[in-house]
Amino acid sequence: MLPGGSPPDNSCPPETGQLAPAPPPAPPILRLVSYNVHSGRELARLAEAFENQARLRTPDVLLVQEIESHPSESASRARRLAEALQMNYVYAPARATEDGGTHGLAIFSRFPLSDIEILPLKQYELHYNTRRRIALGATITVGGHALRLYNLHLDTRLNSRDRIEQLRPVVEAALAQPVPAVVLGGDFNTNSFRWLFHVIPVFPSSQAGAVDALMREKGFDAPLAEAGATTRKAMLPLRLDSLYTRGVVVQAAGVDHAVDASDHAPLWMEIAWPPQVRARE
Repeated sequence: MLPGGSPPDNSCPPETGQLAPAPPPAPPILRLVSYNVHSGRELARLAEAFENQARLRTPDVLLVQEIESHPSESASRARRLAEALQMNYVYAPARATEDGGTHGLAIFSRFPLSDIEILPLKQYELHYNTRRRIALGATITVGGHALRLYNLHLDTRLNSRDRIEQLRPVVEAALAQPVPAVVLGGDFNTNSFRWLFHVIPVFPSSQAGAVDALMREKGFDAPLAEAGATTRKAMLPLRLDSLYTRGVVVQAAGVDHAVDASDHAPLWMEIAWPPQVRARE
């Protein structure tokens, strides 16, 4: 076992389910949502948000962080959410929980998911709450055009250099794979501090800006760079979460603070389909 109750890399294979009806016709706009659901305990409230919130309703793709599975429950929370939303899904456990369950990432889609990939990320010794971190990749094909998806959840108490180093394998994988249209998102934990010994916040730091700069350098767009905080904590408004794109045109993007099923707010983004490469200035 790794620190923090984490299992070895190969002990928790991904769980998949094809629960959506037949794929719908290709829409002119694909709606994507990313949401840290804070373990996913409030499944009914999560499903309700995807039914009632205009910008979240009937997403084509949903990236979820911090969702869990527990032996005392009828099925994994990823599967139960997929059933409620009638979406296909893949759930990748990152670590074990104390009750013998798992905690990890999930990707949901109205279209079949293929080419599933789990990327182990660099593990840092944080002195407490050290966790195994992963990224989850999958591909959907809509109207004959492929979209590569990457979902991730980075560590908390890292400085910008270490955060970029933990992110780097995901960026390299995205650039190396053959699909030109890419969405990469999740909880980057880009807080506003510089950390001493991974424990004590000592100076202000623009971590979100540092990640934005890296992604732009690698050819990605950052449509949520000016969207503001993604936490729901009024006393500590941090932009922890983001979405980055490559090879697509983003029509609109934002953060929905009206949804209160987690301590994070969901991100939403609409991209033109089929993919169009935006002319770079």
